[in-house]
Amino acid sequence: MNFAKWVSFSLVIILIYIIWQVKQLLLLALTAIVLAISLNILIIQMGRFGLKRKYAVPLSIFCLLGTIFLFGSLVVPSLITQFEELSKLVPKGIDKLILELNNLRDSLSLDVVNALPNLDQLLSQLQPILNELISRGFNFVSGFLGILLSSLLLLALTLMILVEPLPYRNGFIRLFPQFYRHRMDKILIYCENDLQEWLTDTLIRIFSAIILSSFVLFIFGIPLVWVQGFLAGFLVLIPYVGPSISVISPMAIAFITSSWKPWFILIFYIIIYQIIEYTILPKVRKHRVILSPANVIIGEVFFGSLLGILGLFLALPLTIISQIFVKEILIKDILDKINHSDS
Repeated sequence: MNFAKWVSFSLVIILIYIIWQVKQLLLLALTAIVLAISLNILIIQMGRFGLKRKYAVPLSIFCLLGTIFLFGSLVVPSLITQFEELSKLVPKGIDKLILELNNLRDSLSLDVVNALPNLDQLLSQLQPILNELISRGFNFVSGFLGILLSSLLLLALTLMILVEPLPYRNGFIRLFPQFYRHRMDKILIYCENDLQEWLTDTLIRIFSAIILSSFVLFIFGIPLVWVQGFLAGFLVLIPYVGPSISVISPMAIAFITSSWKPWFILIFYIIIYQIIEYTILPKVRKHRVILSPANVIIGEVFFGSLLGILGLFLALPLTIISQIFVKEILIKDILDKINHSDS
C-alpha cells in the first residue's frame, strides 16, 4: 500500500472516530431534518391552495409554535395526572393477574402444575419491569414541557433548515468529490421523498391508533382512556415493539375489574393495528415506503443499541436513509461497476 492509500485509510479512520464522538449531535441534526421535512409537507399543501412559500413558511412556523404551546399548556398537565394514576393502577392489575393465575393453577392436576413455571416468581420479576416502564413514561411526560422549552437548539436548527435549506444541502454535497456531487444530489432527493412518504404514513398511523384504541378502551370502560390512547399513538413510532408495549397497561388495568376484558382488549388491539396497516393506509395512501419486517427489526436493534432511546424512535427514518445509501452507493455505484468491469 503506497503513501496516498495509507493517508486515505487514516483519514477514513479519523472520520469514523469523529462521527462516533459527535453521534448525538448528528442525531439531533437528523431530528431537525425530519421536523423540517414534516413542516415542508404542510408548506407544500398550503402551496396547492395558492399560498406562496414566503407566506407559507412563517405560517407553518406559527402553527408549530402554537401547537407546542397548546400541547404544553393543555395536554401535558392532564397527561401527568393520568400517568400518576396509571402508575398506581398497573401494579394492582398485576396483583389481580397473579391471583387469577394462582386460582387457575389450583384447579389443574398436580402433574400439570409441576410442569408449569413458578407464576409468583415469574410475575414478581415482571412487575418491577412494568413499574419502571410506567415511571419512565411518567418522567418523560412530566419533563416534556421542560424538554420543549430547553431544546431551543433543535427548534432553531429546524427553522433554519426550513427557511434556507439550500446552503445546508449544498454544503453537504460539497463534502464529496466534484464528479460525484450531481449523483449525491439525486440520492438526497430520493431520501427526502421517502422521508416525506414515511412522515405522512406515520401521522396517519398515530392519529388512527389514538382514535381507535381510545374508542375500544372507552367501550370496555377502562379508565385513563386519554393517556393510554396517547401512548398507543406515540409508540407507533417504534414498529412491532411499540404496539406490543402499548397493550400492557390497559390489559393490566382491566384485570382489576374483570378476568375476560384483558383478552378482548388484546384481540381488539391486534385488530386495530391490522386495520391501520392493511385497510386505512392502503386506501388513503397510494405511494408508500415499504420496508421488509426483517430490515425494520434489524434497524431497531442496531440503532437502539447504538444511539439509545432516541435512536430507537428514529430507527425507521435512519433505516430508510441507510437503505437508500446502500442501494444507490454501495450496490449501484460500486459493486455493479466492479462486476461490469470484470466482465
